[in-house]
Amino acid sequence: MKICFIWIDRYRNFKDFGFNLSSSIKFKFDQKDNLLIKKDIDDLPNDFFGNQIVDVVGVIGKNGSGKSNAIELICNALKNPKTTIQSDFLIITESNNSYTCHYSFNNRNKPKAKFKIELKDYDGSINPLKVVFFSNVFDERRNDFGSDITDISVNNLYNRNMLFRRNKVTDFEKQVRLINSKIFSSLNIDIPEKIQFTSKVWRNRFNSSMERNLYREGYSNIKDFQKFYRDRLREIKPENKFIHLLRFGYFFEIIYQISRQSRTNYNLYDKLLKDINDFISEMFKLRTEEISENLILFLERNLIKSYDGQFSLFSDIKSERTKTSTIKNLESQLHFLKTIKRDLDFLNLEYSVEGSGSRALEYFTFDYNSIKAKNFINEFISLFATINIFDVNWLGISSGHKAYINLFASLFQELKFSRTYNLLLCIDEGDLYLHPKWQIEFFDKLLNVLPNIYSGNIQLILSSHSPFLLSDLPNQNITILDKNFENSSIDGIDLPINTFGGNLYDLYAEPFFLDNKRTSDFAYKKTKEIISIVESGGLNKKKSSELLKVIELIGDDIIKYRLKNQLSE
Repeated sequence: MKICFIWIDRYRNFKDFGFNLSSSIKFKFDQKDNLLIKKDIDDLPNDFFGNQIVDVVGVIGKNGSGKSNAIELICNALKNPKTTIQSDFLIITESNNSYTCHYSFNNRNKPKAKFKIELKDYDGSINPLKVVFFSNVFDERRNDFGSDITDISVNNLYNRNMLFRRNKVTDFEKQVRLINSKIFSSLNIDIPEKIQFTSKVWRNRFNSSMERNLYREGYSNIKDFQKFYRDRLREIKPENKFIHLLRFGYFFEIIYQISRQSRTNYNLYDKLLKDINDFISEMFKLRTEEISENLILFLERNLIKSYDGQFSLFSDIKSERTKTSTIKNLESQLHFLKTIKRDLDFLNLEYSVEGSGSRALEYFTFDYNSIKAKNFINEFISLFATINIFDVNWLGISSGHKAYINLFASLFQELKFSRTYNLLLCIDEGDLYLHPKWQIEFFDKLLNVLPNIYSGNIQLILSSHSPFLLSDLPNQNITILDKNFENSSIDGIDLPINTFGGNLYDLYAEPFFLDNKRTSDFAYKKTKEIISIVESGGLNKKKSSELLKVIELIGDDIIKYRLKNQLSE
């Protein structure tokens, strides 16, 4: 199945907007005559993009032209129209060389056509079809997609407060999974060699009033212990500092999570707080190593063995199977924390600190270039990625490198187990933040990787405001958006140039990119100013010398030659 065409009367910045998603046939809807019009296009050679890629559309336009709106329209029309679209619209699909028009009209008759097509009143969802949306843009924009649209965008950040239950997978964990998969080698991307842990243990998450409410009668004792423990950690080895910080941070994160989930059972929480207060009172006279170990032993004894799942920590879990899994995950975390010292002995751990006092940031850097190091990091991430103790990031790679890995990691995580046979993958500004070299490679890598992740038919919709994607696509695979065009768009088949394999510099000069400009505005104005001064004549020797300095900086040899000649005359 393939999505061929979408038309809508009104949607955000679009009016009477038709969007062709097929390279082999173009449609138009004349709403005045209520008539569907079809135009056949010469097919691309078989398997032009690969045998699983049924079609590709590139949505090209300047910033503000409506690229994101167009892609969101497609997603919402296919899966979520009832709550997002209030206007008349229609969708044309193709399956086994037969066409179907799914229309949703309020005050007009069903559309007419002079070609063979099935007309169906739209039931609200195109099936069988998996729709996945990804955007590299982080602008806090909320798409409000329904549950039938999978949004794996940077904007769609999830709640990370799930301490024990692994409903969600963090971005970093997705990236680690991709890097350790067979798929990663086909991307030909350098593997990051170092990982940095930034401690969040001493950050002030709460004001004093909130902490008093959290710790109640034990507030003063607990605050004294936290200060005492921090002072103890100042002058110890990096390996031990990491271990003791992790155990300490985990201990108090557990207490915080329990407090959030104990509103229905204050008696048990008060009992636990009393036990904690009594326990902490005994810690001041112990060695740092003993305190660190006892923090974990206390949690193991009081949360698993003594309370045995009856504590309110697990009260919101209705399924016994889920409860068992949750307790097992908690046990795995505690076991890791008990045995972590032996695992750190072979890791090349570096420690650094920036700032001082309450503003100090502590960094722990690990190598990620050996089997043992990778195994340790992978286990840590799988157990603690959602816990608010450390920020974990790759070190020594650019933001573009991270964005590149994150895109393919998100796709890998979402698609590797999908069973739906048809996929519509919408990528909005996927090449954003990438180095130009990676922008050039982006589409080719996408075509190579997707069939290794997903086994069904794949239809791609990609938006961009750069010419690199344009050069990878034939005209019939392109839609140009611009507010100055009739209906805000033109089809690529109407462009005066051939885009596929086109010269990148020539494509950049096209009106929908640079308005035929050949230089940046500052350089253009400066050059124009020099031309005006030189042509006016009457220059003294000093002024001519200053102008010559600027002329020598000009990169266009013809303009430079002309100005130097005029100046010498």
